Amino acid sequence: MFLAKRSEAGLVKAANVSDVMVIDSAKDTGGGKIGPNTQLNYMMAVLFGLMLPFLIVFLIVFFNTKVTTVKDIERLSKIPVLGIIGKNRTGENLAVLNKSKSSIAEAFRGLRSGLQFIYKKQGIKGAKTVLLTSSISGEGKTFCSINIASVFALSNKKTVIVGLDLRKPKIFGDFNIDNNVGVVNYLVHDATLEDIVQKTEVHHLDVITSGEIPPNPSELLMSERMEDLINELKASYDYIILDSPPIGLVSDALVLTKYVDATLYLIRQNYTKRGMFKFINDKYKTGEVSNISFVLNFFQEKAKYGYGYGYGYGYGYGYGQGYHDDDIKPSLLKRFKKLFKRK
Repeated sequence: MFLAKRSEAGLVKAANVSDVMVIDSAKDTGGGKIGPNTQLNYMMAVLFGLMLPFLIVFLIVFFNTKVTTVKDIERLSKIPVLGIIGKNRTGENLAVLNKSKSSIAEAFRGLRSGLQFIYKKQGIKGAKTVLLTSSISGEGKTFCSINIASVFALSNKKTVIVGLDLRKPKIFGDFNIDNNVGVVNYLVHDATLEDIVQKTEVHHLDVITSGEIPPNPSELLMSERMEDLINELKASYDYIILDSPPIGLVSDALVLTKYVDATLYLIRQNYTKRGMFKFINDKYKTGEVSNISFVLNFFQEKAKYGYGYGYGYGYGYGYGQGYHDDDIKPSLLKRFKKLFKRK
């Protein structure tokens, strides 16, 4: 039986004849390998690998509408840049008073020197005034007002900060004073100058808060009573710092420019948009604002020797040589802890 089965299997195998027939065998003509071209593939991979990050960077820069450098400001406006203020890492507005040897404190001293040059150029003697404003909220007007006033007070000059942002009162919290009585009470004949002036722990530095939020802030600032306030302050103080609302949002700051000798327009790095320059440029060209200078705030860049001379004396001067008690960037762990505390 097994022999019969083997014979049947042999017959089946013999019947399966292949229909494949070799006509001509392949020959090597010496042309070499046609593909894949490994060298070309590597070159293409490197090329596309380099082009992709450049394309991403180009798109980021192209679609970025915010101010990043001093050159951006100089390109967008003819108004001069008076100073550069570095990033405040202390978390407090009293940067000059708490760390008088920091680079930020030196930058504000540079602003003081710049303002004194402006006053001297105009031939102003006696009391001097400066107004701080910006395009929108959050660009550092209150922070700069407090610290500019601090450097003037530290030079033994009687200085007063006047909170004229009647819509969004600030300042009082940093000096641990209240906002019950302020500018509004004076403007509505409800208080005298002595009633609204509040002393601080800093010698030669006083503060006048805005007071309660009024229904008609613009009209109050346009009144003759505002002129009386400025005249009374000039009789008592050497420097008057006016913290005003954003000029790009409300017209209050434009009303106040006639009372001041110099105006500082705050620009915050990676925050202020380039399109916001059009408004202040138009006002500057028509002469509605004069003696105005830009201040770049919250600036972050590795300091270079001598860089700060033109834009705020001392910024980065003597870096790492003991001239400044520079703020150390908090570690990643500390930043995480701070983030969780906020939550």
